[in-house]
Amino acid sequence: VHALASAGIEQRGAVFTRREVVDFILDLTAYTVDRPLTSMRLLEPSFGGGDFLIPAIDRLLASWRKAGCPEPRRTLADAIRAVELHRDSFIVTRDKVVTHLKNSGLPPTDARSLADQWLMFGDFLLVDLDERFDVVVGNPPYVRQEMIADALMAEYRARYRTIYDRAD
Repeated sequence: VHALASAGIEQRGAVFTRREVVDFILDLTAYTVDRPLTSMRLLEPSFGGGDFLIPAIDRLLASWRKAGCPEPRRTLADAIRAVELHRDSFIVTRDKVVTHLKNSGLPPTDARSLADQWLMFGDFLLVDLDERFDVVVGNPPYVRQEMIADALMAEYRARYRTIYDRAD
C-alpha cells in the first residue's frame, strides 16, 4: 500500500488551483468547446478535488451537446482518464463527478459508468496507461523525495531514467 494514499494535505503535497487559472490552462491547451473534444483524450494525472477535472468535464459535455452526439456512455467513455493516489480524495471526487454529471442532465447509470471509466485509483507513475493523450493537464503534487519510501523511489528509478540523484 502506498503511504501517500492516506497521507495528509502537506505530506502528499496537495495544491489547489483557482478556477480562473484552470480555465486559462485549459484554454492554453486548446481544450475548448469549439473543438471536437469527444474525439480527443484528456489525462489528469493527479485529480485531487477535481479542480481541473470538473471544468474539463463541463467543456467536454458542452462540446458533446454541440456536436449532437448520441449515447453519452459510449461517445464519452474514452475522452478522459484521471488518476488519484489519495484514497479519500478519490472517493469524494468520484462522488462529486457522478453528481455533477447527473446535475448536467445525464442519466444516473451513465453518470456512474462514465465516472468508473474515467477515474482510476493509484499512483500515476505506476498505473498502466496504454492509451495516447491529446491533452495532459493538472497541478501535480509537490512531494519531497525524503517523504517517499525507499522501495518506491527504487521502483520509480527503475521505470524512469529521468529520476536520478535528487528529485521532487
